[in-house]
Amino acid sequence: MYLFLHFPSQTEAGVELVKASGKKAIAERALAVARKESVATSGFFAGLARRNPASKAVLEKCAAEFKEAVQFLNLKGLEGGTASLDVHYALDDAESCESALSSGHVHIQSATARIQKWKTVYSAAEAAVIALEN
Repeated sequence: MYLFLHFPSQTEAGVELVKASGKKAIAERALAVARKESVATSGFFAGLARRNPASKAVLEKCAAEFKEAVQFLNLKGLEGGTASLDVHYALDDAESCESALSSGHVHIQSATARIQKWKTVYSAAEAAVIALEN
């Protein structure tokens, strides 16, 4: 209380640092969850590929896309102001999978549901990164 009354500007600056630290921790946690979900989604598609030989090539492509997405779910571009762009590349991978499924005429309800689940987790991570960047 003494600090608030006698040194309000320093205390406000300290609160901002705590907030920034909290935002970064939240963003890191959200990205960790999204990386875990990407690995699980990749494994899901790899399993589908083994069980669906007629659609194997498309499903393996999806597995590879989600495996690749993991590398983009980080804060490496934070200093350069590109973290949200980097994270967005993971969404491009998911959309590439969706395009492959569509053009390959592969219609598996569980695959659609799995991609939607991934997008929900991704959206939370992306929002946390954008909040941190701004």
